[in-house]
Amino acid sequence: MKILFSLILLVITTTGREMSSELKTNRDIIDSLTVDVISNYQDRMSDGSADSLLIDVGKLNQDAGNYLRVLIGNLFTEKSFIVFRNYNDVSSFQGLIVDIDYFDIGVEYSKPFVKTFLGMDYVHRRIHLKLKGQIYKGSRQKVEQAIDKEVTFKDEIPYDSVSQVEESPYGFTKGKREDFSFWEKIYEPAIAIASVAIIVYLFFAQRS
Repeated sequence: MKILFSLILLVITTTGREMSSELKTNRDIIDSLTVDVISNYQDRMSDGSADSLLIDVGKLNQDAGNYLRVLIGNLFTEKSFIVFRNYNDVSSFQGLIVDIDYFDIGVEYSKPFVKTFLGMDYVHRRIHLKLKGQIYKGSRQKVEQAIDKEVTFKDEIPYDSVSQVEESPYGFTKGKREDFSFWEKIYEPAIAIASVAIIVYLFFAQRS
């Protein structure tokens, strides 16, 4: 009986569970969204003549500014650009200037819900990015591309993994969440326990 009870509990606690190692953190998703937006605009200007980059995030708060400077710097480094991370407005500069003046991230979680019968609790995750700025070529004489983009990422994640996906030194990776109500915290575990008891009872009742 103890073995059967243990197996039933194992099924309940693992039903519908995704491997935590497969979950993307909020920062990973924000990285990907930002890279996609910037690179799509930058690719339109790549004619081979610009081999360096200036990044100006001076209008943003420190949290967002430092994040974007490092992220975009790494992005262009991987594309074999020479990166100047500290902005210096030089009139003779012939590379690209990325001037970002608006960066807003919204992270939200839905109210927890049960995805499968006797399964674990899940939440809908929604990450929204809005980015505005300009890309100049050479000095600031002419705006080559105006950046104005909103993108959204949606998925489902286990409720108990929210703290894990929010791990980051940046405050904007943490989101708003709706928790269980008082009664939901009581009746859902009670239903699960009652279901196990009924299954165990029926199993041994049929054998007797």
